Amino acid sequence: MTRRARVAVVSDYTLATLGGAENAFHDQVLALSAVADVLAICPPSERLAALGRQPQIRAIGVPAAFVAPGLGFPLVPHTARLRHRLRTVLAEHRVEVVHLHSEFGLAAAAIAAARELGIAVVQTVHTFFWQTTAPIQTLLALGGPPFHRLVTGFSPARIRLADRAGDSALRAMTLATARRVDLVISPSAHQADRLRAAGLARVEVVPNTVAPNPTARPVTSIDGPLRVLWIGRLADEKRILPFVRDALRAVGDVGADRLQVEIVGAGPRQAQVRRLIDGHRGITWRGRLDPAEIPAALERAHVTVLSSIGWDNQPMTVAESITALRGVIWCDPALTEGLADAGIAAFGESTDVLAGRLVELATDPTPVIAASSAAISARDVFSADTFLRSVTRAYRTAMAVEQQTGVPTCAS
Repeated sequence: MTRRARVAVVSDYTLATLGGAENAFHDQVLALSAVADVLAICPPSERLAALGRQPQIRAIGVPAAFVAPGLGFPLVPHTARLRHRLRTVLAEHRVEVVHLHSEFGLAAAAIAAARELGIAVVQTVHTFFWQTTAPIQTLLALGGPPFHRLVTGFSPARIRLADRAGDSALRAMTLATARRVDLVISPSAHQADRLRAAGLARVEVVPNTVAPNPTARPVTSIDGPLRVLWIGRLADEKRILPFVRDALRAVGDVGADRLQVEIVGAGPRQAQVRRLIDGHRGITWRGRLDPAEIPAALERAHVTVLSSIGWDNQPMTVAESITALRGVIWCDPALTEGLADAGIAAFGESTDVLAGRLVELATDPTPVIAASSAAISARDVFSADTFLRSVTRAYRTAMAVEQQTGVPTCAS
C-alpha cells in the first residue's frame, strides 16, 4: 500500500466506555489516518465525534437498538436496513479493507456488506479469554448461543473453549464471527495460539498501538515513597479486590512513607474498593479519568500494576505504561509483549506473591528503575510505525485472499 489506503474500522462497542477494546479502536484509527482514509464506524458518542474531526477520518455513528443496563453495552442487531446502509457507505468511499474490533450485530452486518462488495475483512480479536466469576454459567451456556445468533445471524461455534460452560459460550461468540473473516489479528502471541488451536487457520499477531507520549521520561531515581499505579475497570476479572488487599498488606508492612498506591478506574467493585481503603493513608482511589488525563497519572507514578490472571489478551494499560516509560508489575506469565523487558514479575494468585513484591520494591526500588530504562526500547513494539507495518501487511494478505477465493478462509 504505497498510496493512501481506504479502510473502514468497525466496532459494536461505544467509545463512551473506556475499556481496552474501545481504546485500541480509537488509537488504531488515529494511527491508520497517517497512511489511510479511515471510516470509524461504531455507536455514536462525543469521543467518536471528536475522532471524526481529525484529518483523514470520517466518523459514522450507528445508533444502538438499546443499551444493556449496568454494562453500558450498546446492542446493534444485524438487519437488512443496516447492511444496506453499510454497503452504501463502503461503496461510496471505495473501501478496500473492513477492519472489525468486535463480534456482534454491527460487525456481522459489516461482514455481509463487505462480502456483497468483494471487500476483504479482517478482525482484531480482543475477547478470546472472556470469562465471568458471576454465578450464571448455566444461563450463559443456554442463552449465549441463541442471543448471538439473534443479533448476528451466525450459527454458534460448537466447540468447548473453556472449562466452564458459560465461559465457553462467551468465547464461542467471538469464534463464530472470526470464522467468517479473511484474516484474524491477535494483539498477543498467546491469544493467537489459542485461536489457531480453536481451528482458525489464518491468524497474525499485530500488537496494539497507543498514542505517542512525547514528554515521557524514564525513572532515574526515587526519592520518597515508591508510587504505584493501578488502572482499569474495578471488576472481578481484573482482580481488583485481591490487589487492594495485597496493597494494604504491603503498606502495612513498610508504611505509607515508603509506599503509596493510586487506583484509577470505576466499575462494579468500586464500593468495595472504597470501603477497603477507607482511612488508609497509603492508598488513594481517583475514580474514572478521561483518556487525556492518563499520561499525567502515569507520570506521577514510578511503576504500574496489572493484577489480572487469565483474562487479558493484551491490556492497553501495559502499552500505555511502557510508552510512558513506566515498568509494569504483572501477575500473568502468559502475557509477554513489552513485559519480557519492562516487566517485573509477580506471578501467581497467592497474596504472598504480589504483596511481597510490593514490599521488596518499596524497600529496594532498583528493579523499578531498571524496568523504566528497559521501556525505552520495549515501547517500540507499541509504536505507530510498528503497528502500521504489521497491519498493512495483514491487509495485503487479506486482500489477496479475498481476490483469490471471494470467501473467508480463516476456518480450517
